[in-house]
Amino acid sequence: MDFHLVSEWHLAAPIEAVWAVLDSPAAWPQWWPEIQRIETLHAGGNNDLGAIRRTWWTSRLPYGFVIDFTTRAVEKPTLLVVEATGDLAGMGRWELASIPAGTRVRYTWQVFPHKWWMRALAPLLAPLFAWNHHAVMRDGAIGMARQLGVELIDYRNRLSKPGPQSNLAQ
Repeated sequence: MDFHLVSEWHLAAPIEAVWAVLDSPAAWPQWWPEIQRIETLHAGGNNDLGAIRRTWWTSRLPYGFVIDFTTRAVEKPTLLVVEATGDLAGMGRWELASIPAGTRVRYTWQVFPHKWWMRALAPLLAPLFAWNHHAVMRDGAIGMARQLGVELIDYRNRLSKPGPQSNLAQ
């Protein structure tokens, strides 16, 4: 079972400022409460392509997880695509767009659990897993707004029906 989750943040900041925070993953633990630490395993090339970062996460539920993110596509300041491996595996896609009030940040997370207990319980606990993901993402949105010194204008999320994985790098 995989999950297709979409979170959208509207921040009262210009796209370049939002990109600067997003493009500095080593600093994410300073403003995103659920990220315990980030370690660079492999430096990326041009535009950080191929960079691999290990991230240690906590969550609202009584478990944590470790995910390695490999940078697969970058179009500054509008797109960052990462491949995830580890306790969760799949693709994440950050899309930034200027809006009249500032910047819209949309994160699409298409992932499936690798931990045996998560795989076993996913059909039963899918709504709880999605709630947890969105709580973590909301904390990230609030933290980014605080880091930028701006207002979080809006936060939205949705869960698409589980199904076959697509290539979010396209």
